[in-house]
Amino acid sequence: MDNDAQADLLIVGGGPAGIAAALWGKRLGLDPLLLEAGAHLGGQLLRSYNQSVDCPGFYGLVGTDIAERLTIHLVREGIRFRTSALVTQVDCAARKVIVNETETLTGRALVLALGVRKRRLGVPGEREFAGRGVSTSATRDKGRYAGREVIIVGGGDGAFEEALILDEAGCRVTLVHRSGTFRARPLYRDRVLTHPRIRVMTHTRLLAIEGKHQVERVIVEQDAPGAAPHQQAIPVSGVFLALGVVPGTDLVAGQVERDAEGYLITDRHGATSCPGVWACGDTTRPLLSSLSTAFGDGATVAKAAFDWLMAQKQ
Repeated sequence: MDNDAQADLLIVGGGPAGIAAALWGKRLGLDPLLLEAGAHLGGQLLRSYNQSVDCPGFYGLVGTDIAERLTIHLVREGIRFRTSALVTQVDCAARKVIVNETETLTGRALVLALGVRKRRLGVPGEREFAGRGVSTSATRDKGRYAGREVIIVGGGDGAFEEALILDEAGCRVTLVHRSGTFRARPLYRDRVLTHPRIRVMTHTRLLAIEGKHQVERVIVEQDAPGAAPHQQAIPVSGVFLALGVVPGTDLVAGQVERDAEGYLITDRHGATSCPGVWACGDTTRPLLSSLSTAFGDGATVAKAAFDWLMAQKQ
């Protein structure tokens, strides 16, 4: 595209919500352009290894299968999209973005489908041993650790579900959490806390991940109420991080309203605090993070943007 090229609906983020916004934008007669930083469309779908069971029409498919279907859908509808298009700057007021640090693209309306990223611990060894003992997906990596000691860090649904997955795969599982209370729903929490083979360590922080070529041990600190803090080394072969997510909204900090954790604040139609800019998907902290809600969010913002654009012409 030429410098300063324009689209009716400029969408940043090629996950399910952004894809739905592009499809509905085209359906409403707009000219959408979808930008995705990665090599393939799909967003978090590309890192989802569980089979879909709750999104109508996609039963039994894993994330990459769904992403492929969505990409084919865009192609068949003749919708413009670009992959490997890293947005490095966003000007919400001008509805303008810089792609790959050199190319300027503008939209008559702008949709932010910025998604979320995995939260990190930020401890020594976390990055160094990624893929060599440190994992963020039990579904993907469980087979590598059958019969071996593994540790899971987290207290939400993801951590407890992964503990069960790894136990079923034959791993010897320890779950550590920094407090004595858990965010996990009872369905997972009760099964893990009463499980005879899964060890749960509360009031425990992981301080470091150590080893030579592969993970060999972790250093943890226990600080239970009424007891003196103490550290210990635990021999493990795998460390699974299930720490939740953080929104990818740094690019628009100070331009649109965000909550205390960085999620974009919108009205019920996805409008942000900046006129002409909408947001959809997980970046808005939906009540339920799922494919179904992402599709609905994308459709909603496309219609809201369409109505706004029509009003500008009057």
